Amino acid sequence: MKLEQLKNLTFALIIPLVLLIAWDVATRLELVSAQLLPPPRMLFESWLEMQRNGELRDNMEVSLLRVVLGFLLGAGVGFLLGAAMGVWREVELYLSPLFNCVRQVPIVGWLPFLILWLGIDELFKVVFIAVGTLIPVSVKTLEGIKGVPASYLEVARVFRFGWARTLRTVIIPCALPSIVTGLRLGLSEAWMLVVGAELVAASAGIGNVMTIARRLFQTDVVLVGVIVIAVTGYLMDRLLGLLELRLLGWRRANGAH
Repeated sequence: MKLEQLKNLTFALIIPLVLLIAWDVATRLELVSAQLLPPPRMLFESWLEMQRNGELRDNMEVSLLRVVLGFLLGAGVGFLLGAAMGVWREVELYLSPLFNCVRQVPIVGWLPFLILWLGIDELFKVVFIAVGTLIPVSVKTLEGIKGVPASYLEVARVFRFGWARTLRTVIIPCALPSIVTGLRLGLSEAWMLVVGAELVAASAGIGNVMTIARRLFQTDVVLVGVIVIAVTGYLMDRLLGLLELRLLGWRRANGAH
């Protein structure tokens, strides 16, 4: 198994390494202006300097705090909304048409409205992230609950499970794979949206660092920001993937799909 994982890792690194070498060769041969595309070594030096002076750490802490607050708010409301529509038919009949209309609006379409209502302070950024997180979490929660086999619910009725026990022991466990998928999608969305919000208006955060660097034409700092954003987003998704494995490992052990 370890040999297979090593093999997969090797294949996964081939394309990034080829691109990195091609990038370095192109800049060394001056096929591309170093001002537009700084060489990899310059990015590494810029990253080290931003680490030493605390600029990267301090701004990442601000961005991550915004993501955590917005994600928790959006995921909490999204789960409750999706669960309510999935469990109670009447709630779905009332809310589904409006919800399906609202979810068609691109998240960036809410920017002008939220800025008008909330200004450009921290509340705006948290709510903006929460709105983006809410949609995938609620949709996947609804899909998971609606996908619970009717035979499972019938067994719960036969054994005279109460509503709370049915929800806790039948509905939520069956819907959990879809719910976790929604959480992963929501977290990915939250991380992208915090950068977008900071690019629009912020005095701190990784997006603000990139905005200032763009104005000063510091391409190396901008690219460092892009790479940090990509790596951080990947790591957050992997963390949720590990949580998913821990919560749903029993399904794999039993051959469930």
